[in-house]
Amino acid sequence: MASSSECKCVEFAVVDKEDIFFQDLESDDFQKETRKCFQKMIQIKNNRFLVVDEDVLKFKERNKEQCKADDCRFNIQQYKNNDIAKANGIAVILSVTSPCKQTYMVCCKNGDQEGVSAKPLEQPLPDYIGCSKHEAVFFMEVIPGTSQYRFQSSLRTSSYLSFEAGPDAELIKLVLRQVPKDVVDENSKMRLLTC
Repeated sequence: MASSSECKCVEFAVVDKEDIFFQDLESDDFQKETRKCFQKMIQIKNNRFLVVDEDVLKFKERNKEQCKADDCRFNIQQYKNNDIAKANGIAVILSVTSPCKQTYMVCCKNGDQEGVSAKPLEQPLPDYIGCSKHEAVFFMEVIPGTSQYRFQSSLRTSSYLSFEAGPDAELIKLVLRQVPKDVVDENSKMRLLTC
């Protein structure tokens, strides 16, 4: 019997009488979980909520009535992570609809280490992503001992969605920030609230 150090990812598929069948999976991809999409508001300290304003992602102070608007209700679509060296957390894509009814997904900006953008979504979210790093896939991690989360980029593995003050005191923008794996940066802590 020959031994091999090569691993193969498989998923249980079906049992037929005495035979068991497995489905072969690619080892570095994401597959959309069709029944695992939920809508949440993303809140940071001081009653500020993540909103899309045209194509800009920023945190705004909101009251309960203002939170009913579509621009702060994020769809969190889960993806099955078939990567052998899995990251902590659940693979997700965040999307939101603006007041003008354009849907955007949260993405890392190309070439900008700290940039995050609201990329217009011209078609539905992908069912399959054939690589282990993608501009819109983040790993949603629960911060131990809290009811807060943080979102690690799959594209820039040591970076997390964070917030930082803009040029004027009212503007708090969404950015990517490099954070050591075992450190929880206060500016990357976010709460997910029911809409």
